[in-house]
Amino acid sequence: MTLRIWFQLAKKLVPIFLTILFIVWLYTYYGAWDYTIKNVPEFFRLIFEHFILVIISMVCAVLAGVTLGTLMTRKSMKKASSVIMAVVNVWQSIPSLGVLALAYGFLPLIGLSGIGMIPALIALFFHAVAPIVRNTYAGIDAVSKDVIEAATGMGMTQRQILFQIEIPNALPVIAGGIRTATAIIVGTAPLAFLIGGGGLGFWIFTGIALVDMGIMMAGAVPVALIAMLFDYCLSLSEKLIISRGVRTFEANIA
Repeated sequence: MTLRIWFQLAKKLVPIFLTILFIVWLYTYYGAWDYTIKNVPEFFRLIFEHFILVIISMVCAVLAGVTLGTLMTRKSMKKASSVIMAVVNVWQSIPSLGVLALAYGFLPLIGLSGIGMIPALIALFFHAVAPIVRNTYAGIDAVSKDVIEAATGMGMTQRQILFQIEIPNALPVIAGGIRTATAIIVGTAPLAFLIGGGGLGFWIFTGIALVDMGIMMAGAVPVALIAMLFDYCLSLSEKLIISRGVRTFEANIA
């Protein structure tokens, strides 16, 4: 029993230890640590800007994506849902840099600036909303029709069925879409620097321009850590939000 406990503990701690060791080696070997220490105020400013880009665009993408994906499953939207899904699929195929370029070129046509944090937030939002829409639609649409018929026979309204049966059962799939969108946003956010959006992309592209691995690593490694942090927080929130019965059912299917 004790050996099993130690094995479970080692399985959790060894990857963390190896990750920390690898990060320390990267920072030390390429001189990223010295550069970060010399520019601590700028480092925290870039971190703050990166978090602003990720959090605001992510919250907006979740609200819009879940709402649109849910509406697409309603009977009144059945005919339009296939068209919307086709547009979503095409939009998701556009590269990250292409979305930023579209924001830079299109926003001035409607009276908005194409440079700054606002255009970057708009571009990140549109780039991340597609997987959330797809997963929300797929998750709700996959809920057993027998369960819905049973709930209707029990006298539940359409609103009660949606919020008490369909969405709770679709949460694992919706959460998967949100985690995918978060990874997309965190990875794309450095490109926001190219249109004046700020963030850690400033150090990454400065390092590339100067052929300085230290500066580039000082920006790239925190981006990877932020991605892992968000993914870990979302995995914890899944355990809190999704009921154990639904998680067990999904695990058995997998």
